[in-house]
Amino acid sequence: MGVLRAYRFSILLIVAIAAGSAIGYQAPEFAATLRPLGDLFLNLIFMVIVPLVFLAIASSIAASRTATVSRISRVMLVVFLATSVVAALGSLLFFLVMQPVPGSGLALPAATMAQTPTPLAQLVRTVSVPSFAELLSHRALLPLMIFAAAVGIATRQLGERGEPLAKVLQSGADVAIRLVDYVMLLAPVGLFAYFAATVAETGAALAGAYLQVFVAYYLFAGGYFILAFSAYAWLAGGGRGVRRFWAHMLTPSLTALGTCSSMATMPANLEAAPQMGVTREVSSLVIPVGAVIHKDGSVIGAVAKCLFAASLFHLELTPTVLAATVAVSIVAAVVVGAIPTGGMTAELVILSAFGFGQEALPLLAVISVIIDPLATLLNATGDNAAALLVERVATGRPVQ
Repeated sequence: MGVLRAYRFSILLIVAIAAGSAIGYQAPEFAATLRPLGDLFLNLIFMVIVPLVFLAIASSIAASRTATVSRISRVMLVVFLATSVVAALGSLLFFLVMQPVPGSGLALPAATMAQTPTPLAQLVRTVSVPSFAELLSHRALLPLMIFAAAVGIATRQLGERGEPLAKVLQSGADVAIRLVDYVMLLAPVGLFAYFAATVAETGAALAGAYLQVFVAYYLFAGGYFILAFSAYAWLAGGGRGVRRFWAHMLTPSLTALGTCSSMATMPANLEAAPQMGVTREVSSLVIPVGAVIHKDGSVIGAVAKCLFAASLFHLELTPTVLAATVAVSIVAAVVVGAIPTGGMTAELVILSAFGFGQEALPLLAVISVIIDPLATLLNATGDNAAALLVERVATGRPVQ
């Protein structure tokens, strides 16, 4: 019952998507008339996502009062980045072999990024906009995130003079989160209507595309779970480190699968880490922060989404696009934890960064539902693996 309770909303979405797909296949003319309901859901998402992203990031940074960064904190951030890069590069190479064009059978317009003249021009376009008005758009999420971070930093540095604004930002973030909760109540209806209309237009190509993503993700993620985490444990403590890591990961792993939440797995991770040889000083910092910003499973999922979207919009996978895929996937994975309802926000980051059309949002959102159990398992397990590496680097001694 606990597992069903944890996954009940995901199950409801899957049922809605399946029902919509069936309607689209069996009654395409009727399904086409449902498109406005799907568009309504998307419009509501786009309306609330901009204030949510701005207020959540700005309030989080403004509320932080940490003035110094310890050695453990510095090592932790380096380890988080390094393991995320490994996950992104490894999955990118694997997916290019397994499913280079999963959405090639779907008819969507070409991506605007294909017309970008140089990598530098694309970088400028990705991180900035020419006016404040354009900043307040879901099409400019990365510039908005940078601006929100700047507002948060400025508010924090002003100290007492910035406290009134910090309180307003936090209150606004709470309101925005509640608005998103209201919108997500319509998700089953919106996705039912959207997929009914989409299947009516694309036929069986959509199911085949998702099957390719599902197979590729679970194959790579399963291998990463065993091989990469064993490698990290070996780097931290040799053969003994590997044995201790896996001997104490069962409870956190089952908790992650049962709750579908990295945050809910945190207590189990905090209990298991000292048994693996990680000191309380390290585990008490790395695991809580990791539950928010360190998500190897989400990085791998974001790579899959980037490639899926690229195939939908017939974007050539040039070296520049592949490098952007790695960078955007890491940023999108951080957003998943840093912002409530981050999954939908991560998809928007991908679409915004590459200049893809917003009609791909529900198509990418379904990938999150497909990969959710294994992604959560990798996210949670990766925090303990990272804690072992931080312990090894910070102390200079193998984990005992």
